[in-house]
Amino acid sequence: MTSAVIEVQKLIDMANQIGEFFAPYAPDQRAEGIRNHLRHYWDPRMREALLHHLDSGGEGLSPEVRAGATLLRDAERTAKQAYAGPPRPRPAGA
Repeated sequence: MTSAVIEVQKLIDMANQIGEFFAPYAPDQRAEGIRNHLRHYWDPRMREALLHHLDSGGEGLSPEVRAGATLLRDAERTAKQAYAGPPRPRPAGA
């Protein structure tokens, strides 16, 4: 894991504030809103630290944030698995 950008407790507090903002939304929209916010507005190192914390038990994260962060983690894993690299050049005459 890269060096810490911000303390984990501060990340937890910030993530839970995002969860509070999306609290009035329906559960699916809430989780997607949290995922989208983390993906677009958080530094990649902050996301990495939050996801590491989630994978380590996620203590202190609200259930809503856990759901949104899980969507983010799963989407990032899928994207990494789906990448096959740049296309290979075709041999001459093929």
